[in-house]
Amino acid sequence: ERNTMKKILIIREGAIGDVVHTTNVFRSIKETYPNVEIDYVTGPVPAQLLQNDSRLNRVIVLESKKYSYLFKLASKLRKEKYDLIINLQPSLRFKFLAFMCFAKKVVNYKKTYKLHAVENFFRTAKKALKEIENPNDLKLEIPDDILERVKADIPQDKKIVIFNTQASPSRQGRKWPMKNYKELALSILENYDCYIYIAGSKEDAEKAAVFENLHPDIKIIAGKYSIAESAAVFSLADVFVSGDTGPLHIASAAEKPYCIGLYGSMPVCRTGPWGINHFALSADLSCIPCNNRKCQVAEYNQTDINPCMCAIKPEHVLRVIIDNDLLL
Repeated sequence: ERNTMKKILIIREGAIGDVVHTTNVFRSIKETYPNVEIDYVTGPVPAQLLQNDSRLNRVIVLESKKYSYLFKLASKLRKEKYDLIINLQPSLRFKFLAFMCFAKKVVNYKKTYKLHAVENFFRTAKKALKEIENPNDLKLEIPDDILERVKADIPQDKKIVIFNTQASPSRQGRKWPMKNYKELALSILENYDCYIYIAGSKEDAEKAAVFENLHPDIKIIAGKYSIAESAAVFSLADVFVSGDTGPLHIASAAEKPYCIGLYGSMPVCRTGPWGINHFALSADLSCIPCNNRKCQVAEYNQTDINPCMCAIKPEHVLRVIIDNDLLL
């Protein structure tokens, strides 16, 4: 097997966090079979994180999910004569894409809540590549030029804490109240001499405005950086606090920060930050994890924040930082 595999294709479209969770697949393949060429098919947004990764031969960006487009893409990819396709997308249309590439072998991912997502993706690949081993951390590659650019922008004369305060609007059980983030920021600054950066996308910048003029060491960087640049910023942090979102998983793969994930409706055992240096907090409520996008408790149905997220208090997060000396 070591000598026969020359070309492998990995397919995973979708959310950034999911794509980050697949990185151990190609990382472990390259560590075990250094001469194998690996191509990766993904969507335009996660592609930005992978396109400079030295472990990948090339990143193919999906322009559409229509069957007509996937059919055309498959006929192009067929020319690559892949020895193996690891399809990590469970939908029928991507099984169609994988099948139509006519590789020597195809393995398809099957989602299960019994395993962490990283392990679930990894075991799919291991079916075909018995010798690979799953590392106990995630490692994104951050290009030097991007890192240098960001370093010039971000003062590093004190410890750095980053908050990612927003989550997808459709995912009610992943958002923590802004007043909790504000309270946490002020109590961290009472205890430690550090900077607190409020990260996020351009859309999040408006909501981050609640931090303006709160404290001279709180700085809003939402909307300032691309995804690849954000990964570089996160790699400079000492502590990263966020709900269960793409930025949390990027930070958990950026080597340096201790991540503290705040978990409401999602099961920690499935999507908690992967790695021994990270922490996950969730409420002690009998209804979690429910996995629902919207809270099923009628009175919370129309609100922005779930009771399971509200039950996590700023002092719980501060306790994790203090008890584990994360900012010393």
